[in-house]
Amino acid sequence: MGPIYSTEHRPAHAPGTVRLEGMPEVQTIPVTTELTPELRTYAESMRDGFFESPPTEKGLEVWHSYLLADGTRLRRIMSEEERPFGLKDHPVATFASWDGTINTGTELAPTNFITDVTVQASHRRRGLMNRLMTTDLTEARERGDVFAVLTATDARIYGRFGFGVTATARRIEINTGSRFQLRTEPTGRAVFAEAASITGLRRELFEKFHASQFLSVGRAAHYWGSKFDWSTQKPRDERAAVHFAEDGTPDATMVFEVMEDHIQIIDLLGLTSRAEIELLRLIGQAEGHEKVVWPRCHDPRHPLPWAMVDSRVVQTIKEFDTIWIRILDVERALSSRAYDVDGEAVLAVTDTLDWCTGTYRVQVSGGRATVTRTDADPDAVLSMEGLSPLYSGIQDAAGLAAAGHAEGSQEGLAKVSRLFGKAQPPVAASIF
Repeated sequence: MGPIYSTEHRPAHAPGTVRLEGMPEVQTIPVTTELTPELRTYAESMRDGFFESPPTEKGLEVWHSYLLADGTRLRRIMSEEERPFGLKDHPVATFASWDGTINTGTELAPTNFITDVTVQASHRRRGLMNRLMTTDLTEARERGDVFAVLTATDARIYGRFGFGVTATARRIEINTGSRFQLRTEPTGRAVFAEAASITGLRRELFEKFHASQFLSVGRAAHYWGSKFDWSTQKPRDERAAVHFAEDGTPDATMVFEVMEDHIQIIDLLGLTSRAEIELLRLIGQAEGHEKVVWPRCHDPRHPLPWAMVDSRVVQTIKEFDTIWIRILDVERALSSRAYDVDGEAVLAVTDTLDWCTGTYRVQVSGGRATVTRTDADPDAVLSMEGLSPLYSGIQDAAGLAAAGHAEGSQEGLAKVSRLFGKAQPPVAASIF
């Protein structure tokens, strides 16, 4: 069972306050069309929690517009002791979430998106993040959300809440000097564009991608163009390009920035990898620069290196996790997942929050699963943190057992691995 909450002693200035016995209050900040003092101090504390510079007035304006567009829920915890030196009204912990979807292969499942999770260094190890997370996840389960999802600044934190990695990305640098040459002739047509003019097209292509890509996660409002860099709090000179397929329909878009010594991709998304490669061909021919940096190539198996005559002009600088998923409704998640093969397996799941602990029989026919609770002996026992990478297909049960996230006989683990294997691992083209 989850924690039991009380709304007693709710102060008038803190709407949506929830109190857990013996713990500080979680307060929900109203997000209105006015940029209130509460919103300002939240933003300042949130950036301070990440040890970033304070938001500028323009930064606050842009951030506020995103809150309204996404329907964001903002939560905070205030210090129980009065904070000195001008920080009296600043939270010591922040947390934001909003409603979105994840593609399970058969549906766009309702999902709780989480960001802005901070606790001031002076107030850590007091259970504040645990308080915020359990409050938010409890409400998400009550709404009927199937998943919660986040991107993690610190990979050590979220496993204990049942989040596990489901997608990775790569930072790629492309040498576009004399060695830059593609094996194929150009297909379709690639053109430059004014970034603001293709916002609608970018959204349209993403919705097509999201509807067709297994475990794609929805996008937040910040993707759709403010020409403002939230991390640096400075305007950004965004440029863009579009690729058209042979039949004249647009199938890829790119937003990029010209830096002093390289071209940096802000967002590149195509309905096919080939369309993305054609846009890389376009900027690879740009005069005055001999390097293109793609900070987040969303497909860790992107065929770009194989498309080059000299594959070494494409260097992977690092690979990193991007998406962490916590399954909130195991039966619905497993039953709505698209499977590559038919078969049957029994999974036992252990949940530190005790919401999803149980044993589940998964019977797949025609790529669709029927999921029931059972008392049968499991083929594999998984933690919630281990269930997510198995669900996504980026790691099999045997590998998870070797890593300490699963247990089972060699035969049982192989059975589970086969049932959950994916020929094409998930590609998530969103971060938040």
